[in-house]
Amino acid sequence: MPMSLTAIHFLVTYRCIYACDHCFVFGGPETEGTMTLAQLNDAIDQTADVPSIDTVYFEGGEPTLYWPVVLEAARYARARGLDVGVVTNCHWAESVEDAKVWLAPLAEIGITDLSLSSYAYFAEEENLEERLLRNAVLAAVELGLPMGLLEVGAEAKLDVPGVCTGDVGEIMYKGRAAVELAPARAELDGRPPQTFTECPYEDFVASGRAHLGADGELQLCQGISAGNVWRDGLAAVVERYDPRALPVVRELLRGGPLELTRAYDVVPARERYADACHLCFETRLALRDRYPDVLAPAACYGPAGA
Repeated sequence: MPMSLTAIHFLVTYRCIYACDHCFVFGGPETEGTMTLAQLNDAIDQTADVPSIDTVYFEGGEPTLYWPVVLEAARYARARGLDVGVVTNCHWAESVEDAKVWLAPLAEIGITDLSLSSYAYFAEEENLEERLLRNAVLAAVELGLPMGLLEVGAEAKLDVPGVCTGDVGEIMYKGRAAVELAPARAELDGRPPQTFTECPYEDFVASGRAHLGADGELQLCQGISAGNVWRDGLAAVVERYDPRALPVVRELLRGGPLELTRAYDVVPARERYADACHLCFETRLALRDRYPDVLAPAACYGPAGA
């Protein structure tokens, strides 16, 4: 059954000025893998040719590290009739005026969503959230940009009325979070592997969105690929997708991360796991040699998966 995609999220780069412990894709200052303008425009053309998809996002890593390229690609996406969203950590918002300079092109392009990452969970520097996130929020409001906050792990504390919703997303223990945060969390209040009998976060049957980076892997979940777009083309990958036949995905549908361990005789290394993603990530890491085309790209498995 073909995918029911409505959005493609471009992982413009895996590089980021931060190396957050809760990052799904092991982003950081030294992380490699950045899409060129030619790749982005190719991906946009392929996306625009899939009738069900109407939206693209530019994210990372931190996409504003390659801001002129992102803006050019965003203009092209709008010209191809696609809605455009951008996700950023606001590292550039040293002042409101600076932030307006960075964001003004998005108002001209006519984006439909600007998602600003909150620093509330991971900031070590006092007032970092006030100095950066607040500046970006105020600039977006002044420019009339459609804007929302990505609050993961903790609620942002901004003195800007109507901005913080209190809808805080929980940390999912995959990517770097599975390595840096999950073991301690599992020790504190983890659950045995026998309890993780479904994937609570991804709908592999009706996947509304997928991620695509410089590696070309169309990721249904970070580190689970439906196929390579550069090799086979997006339309072909979407059309041939069969979740009940694709290794790893079919087991997750059948019985979650626990079934994944059972189907491939992977003995869980721990008595307790932080969440379903934690067990799934560690099991997938053990299976990468067996299914390198599905358990891709390597960037989503960090140094251990390289």
